[in-house]
Amino acid sequence: SSERGVGAGCAREARRAGRLLHPNIITIFDVGDHDGQPFIAMEYVTGETLGEIIRRKAQLPMTRRVRMISDLCDGLAFAHRSGIVHRDIKPANIMITREGILKILDFGIAHLADSRMTQTGAFMGTPAYMSPEQISGNVIDHRSDIFAVGLVLYELLAYKQAFEGDSPIRITHKILADDPPSLLTTNASIDRALVTIVKRALQKEPSDRYSDLSVMRADLLKTIDREDSTSETIVI
Repeated sequence: SSERGVGAGCAREARRAGRLLHPNIITIFDVGDHDGQPFIAMEYVTGETLGEIIRRKAQLPMTRRVRMISDLCDGLAFAHRSGIVHRDIKPANIMITREGILKILDFGIAHLADSRMTQTGAFMGTPAYMSPEQISGNVIDHRSDIFAVGLVLYELLAYKQAFEGDSPIRITHKILADDPPSLLTTNASIDRALVTIVKRALQKEPSDRYSDLSVMRADLLKTIDREDSTSETIVI
């Protein structure tokens, strides 16, 4: 049946994701069926999601926030090189373990990078973190994840969503038509380089964004290096 076909496809994708061995990606040990019920056995980690950290407005140094997103970029770039697009990157799918290690969760709707999206498949995801092409039902690739990373970075820096609205339709309309409020309105002292990084990641046209998350990660790490160098003190 078509249902079995869809299940088989999801299982294949989960097995493919299970081969992503990276410190910033949750490890999938097994995928199967038990008494007619599909299951995914994965690494158990304790900690809190980035969504929980944002909700409680944790007092984190700016360099710590940027480091988190650089780790997110590292894990996702690895997945992209393996031909997998996550398609649902959001704070709730990012765990920070008790040891401070970032783990990307839920590759459950991940798709192979060369797959073709249908109109129905285009709406798999979370409206506030979807790229314009994902909302429009166009073919997506790794640059859709880059847009989502830009949204997560914005939210972690501002502790508010880049695109807010009272309904999914209003939010998706803003993503398609508007630019988010400047980060400088929430924090006038924020590094201008971070503002530029977010702006580039959130370009409406995929070709105007970062071409690869490893490039975005390098730009993020430069801001940390600058922060570290300006905060150095001489002890006599």
